[in-house]
This record gives sequence, structure tokens and C-alpha cells, in this order.
Amino acid sequence: MVRAEAKRKKTHGNPSNTADETSKTSRVSDLSAELDEHVFQGRIFDARVTALKLKSLRNEQRDAAEVDDELISEVLYQAEHVDQLLHDLHSDDGWTLAKESKGVTIHYRREAGTSIHTVRAQTEFHNFEPKDFTKLCSLFVETECMPKWFPGGVMKKADVLSWHSKYSKVIQLHISLDLLPFLSSRDAIVYGNGYHLPAQNAFLIRSKSTQENTCRYCEIPKPAKGIVRMDTESIFFVQLLQKDVISFKMIGRDDLKLKYIPTPLLNHISQGHLPYELMRTVKRTIKNFEGSVWDKKMKERVDYYKEIEDKVHVQLEKWDKEGTNGASDRLGYGAKVSKKPAPSAKRSKSISLSVAVALVAIITIPLLFAHHRSMSLNDMVTSKSVMKLLENEHFRRIISSTLTLMLSLASIRK
Repeated sequence: MVRAEAKRKKTHGNPSNTADETSKTSRVSDLSAELDEHVFQGRIFDARVTALKLKSLRNEQRDAAEVDDELISEVLYQAEHVDQLLHDLHSDDGWTLAKESKGVTIHYRREAGTSIHTVRAQTEFHNFEPKDFTKLCSLFVETECMPKWFPGGVMKKADVLSWHSKYSKVIQLHISLDLLPFLSSRDAIVYGNGYHLPAQNAFLIRSKSTQENTCRYCEIPKPAKGIVRMDTESIFFVQLLQKDVISFKMIGRDDLKLKYIPTPLLNHISQGHLPYELMRTVKRTIKNFEGSVWDKKMKERVDYYKEIEDKVHVQLEKWDKEGTNGASDRLGYGAKVSKKPAPSAKRSKSISLSVAVALVAIITIPLLFAHHRSMSLNDMVTSKSVMKLLENEHFRRIISSTLTLMLSLASIRK
């Protein structure tokens, strides 16, 4: 109380101090409103500039109640993370070529502290129109419709738990592997954020799961009985590369919490068939866009998508004035990815096939012996044994591993 009274007397005793404090308060209010707008519009780097100004004012005016310290910290963290994601998307650092076919290039990277690889895939869309850029964005904006295009039919449902800003959501994904019926279904609670990156002529969509039970935006449902909560992280990057070319890149890492299936096998599938099929599915969906559910959604949210398309036109007009055809040489985040395979990537399909066959033997034979010890041959051929087999854990593990290896062999042939 004494300090507050002394401050009051000091302020009233010096009119210039009063004016200065009023000016700072007004400045804080203006910057706070500016920060909120940048965050709402997904302009993360503009938001960082404003957040740093607010942080500086906060240090000068420690009793500035209008400053949202939590929001400032979140903006600075997200901006730094997006910087790192852009580097990972465009840089060679740590990536090994896994596959290159029909315009799709796939790399993988080992991560510290885990045996699960991170996978990156990239392709380009040629002969595009400005609306095609918006169509591509709609595949990720319309979250509830993702199961309709997501490859393999593994995503059964996507529920939006919160849509708290223009490009930010909390989502519950429901995953089920129909080809492996002995595995429990999965779900994931995902924070999804979209970022408009004018300097890169791009949009970046990042989703990351959480195992926490609380959220500042909504209630987090507990997993239903028998459902395993998985971890997932995905980055989708849509860039206007030239007047008629769109670059599409993604980075993904999924931990399905599969107990009995070897991680090397999961890595082989994740950096082979799955991302390649995702890229092909996206292209196919854009090609057959007219009359689709996404086409209808775009017509329902005319203003929302018009704003995205207008940003494309602004960039095209800028290139026309500059007399250039695009910004493919202005990435600014490391060197372009080399297409030369790393030594570890120079493996023939016959070697990969041999590895897969070896894995069949390594996994299945010990399980068969273990299963043989638990059930006699006579039991196996009786009619009552069918239910015993289905209830037997060793048998389920054999079937699960075998079916997964069949998927792997199918991806190798492709």
C-alpha cells in the first residue's frame, strides 16, 4: 500500500509521467489488438514481431494488466517451431532418400531417443490455376471430410472439438486398421494450426497429438474402452512455386503404439507405400474435385476460401510487375534437397524383399514354436479348436505379424 501511494503521489506530481504512462497503456492496447489479429489470421511471423514489441513494453511497464503473457509465450514458441519446420522441409540435413517414383520423392530421418523414423514426401502440381491452390488447402481445412480422401481407409472419423481461430482447431482422430482386425482401434487428440507465410508464398498446416487430459480451448474426451491413444505429428506445406506450379510437401511421424509388430517393419511401410499413396490420393482428389464434398464446402464458406484465393492473385500480380515467373529460387531455408540417393538408400528391391522374407522367418517361426507348445496338433484339427485359436494370444500375434508383412511385401512390389 505504501509503494502504491508513493507511486500515485509521484505520478500526480509530474504531469509528464502521467502522459507517458497513458501513452504506454495505449500502445500496449494497440499492440495487443494487433497481436490478436495476426494470430487469428495465422500470420505467425508477423505475430512474433508484435509479440516481441509487447514483451519489451511489458518489461518497462510491469503492471500492464492488458498484456497476455501466455499468448506472447505461445506465439514465440510457435514461430520458432515453424522456423524449424521450414528448415526441415527444405534442407538436406539428416535426410536419407527412400523412394522416388512418378514425381513423388520420399525421404526418412532417424530421431534421437526413438526407433520410429520421421518421413518426408514431396511432389509438384503442374498446369495449375489459382483456385487449385485453394482446393488443396480445403482438403486440410475441412477436417471432418479427411477420412474421405485419406489413403487406405484407416481414418474412420475426424471430430472437431474446437475451432478457436481461423486456422486453429482441436481434433479427435479415429483410426482403425481393417486389414489387421486383431489390433485395437486407435484415436488421437490433435492440435491443428495453419500458418499463412507470405514471404514463402505458402500455407503450412501442422498437427500434433497430445496425451494431456486438459486443454485451454475445450474438454478432452478420454479414450473409449478398448481404444488405444496414439501419438502423431504431421506437417503439410502448400507453396505457390511458379505461376502454374504448386509444391506440396509433408512430414509425418506416427507412433501407433503397436506392441508386437517390429519397428523396422513399420518404418519400411511408413517410408514406402503409405506416403506415396497419400500423394497420389491428393492428386486424384484435386483432379476429381468438381461436385465433391470439398467443392460443396468451399461454396458454403465462400468468403473464407476467397480470401485464400485472393492471396494467390496478389502474389501472381506481384510476379507480373517484377517480370518473373515465380519464387522457386527464394526458399530461404537451406539448400534444395538433393536427389542423389544416400549410400544407405542404394538398395535394390530384391534386397528389400530378402529383408522382408527374413523378417517373416524371424518373427513367425518363434511364434509358431511358442504356439505349438501351447496347443497340440489334435486340438488344431478339431472343430472346437477354431475358437481356441482365435482366443489364443500366440495365434493372434502370428496372424497380425503375417498380415503386416504381406502389406510390406505389397508396398515393395509397388
